[in-house]
Amino acid sequence: MSDTDFPAHVHVLRPRKVSVSRSVDRFLDEQELFPSGHSASREADRPNAHNVNAMQCAACNQSEYLSRDYCRCGHYLRGQLEDEYLTWEKGLQANHKSMLEVIERKMKPMRYLIATTIPFMLVPLAQLTFWPDNFSIGSFLYWAPAMMVAGASAVIERFLKRPLVLSTFRLENYTFQSFLEERRYSLNEV
Repeated sequence: MSDTDFPAHVHVLRPRKVSVSRSVDRFLDEQELFPSGHSASREADRPNAHNVNAMQCAACNQSEYLSRDYCRCGHYLRGQLEDEYLTWEKGLQANHKSMLEVIERKMKPMRYLIATTIPFMLVPLAQLTFWPDNFSIGSFLYWAPAMMVAGASAVIERFLKRPLVLSTFRLENYTFQSFLEERRYSLNEV
C-alpha cells in the first residue's frame, strides 16, 4: 500500500488525554493542579528561567527557547527579542555618546596646558632666527619643559581616551551574536 491510499488524518498522530475518571479530572481542574489546556508534558519541556537559551515571554511570563519564533501562548517571541536587541543597540550608542562628552570635558584643561608650552618652544626658534651665531645647547634647554608637558599630556590623553577607544571598537563591531553573548553573561550574573 502507498501513502496515498490512506486518508490524510491517519498520518497525523494526536496525543490522547489519559483520564482516570471524570470526577478526578474535575477535581484536578478545580484545584488547578493540572491546568486545563496545558498538559504536564508540554510544561516539562519548557526551559528554566535562567537558561542561556531561554527568554521570558512578555505575554504569559513563561520561559521559552530563543530558537522559537512564537511562544506556546501565540506571542511573537522573535519580535520581542529584536526589540530587546534594538534597545541594547540604542543603549550602546547612548553610552558611547555620553562617554565622548565626559572625555571631551576632561580633555579641555589638557589643551590649555599644551598651549602654555608655546612660549618655551618659540624662544629657541627666535634665537636661531635672529642670532644664529649665539645659538647653543642652552637654547635647547628651553624645549625641555615644553617636551615634558607635551609628553605628560600625551600620556594622560591616552589614558583618558582608552575607554572611548574600546567603546568605539565595540560600537563599530557589534553583531546580533555579541548581543546574545552579552545577554548570556548578564543572565549568569543575576
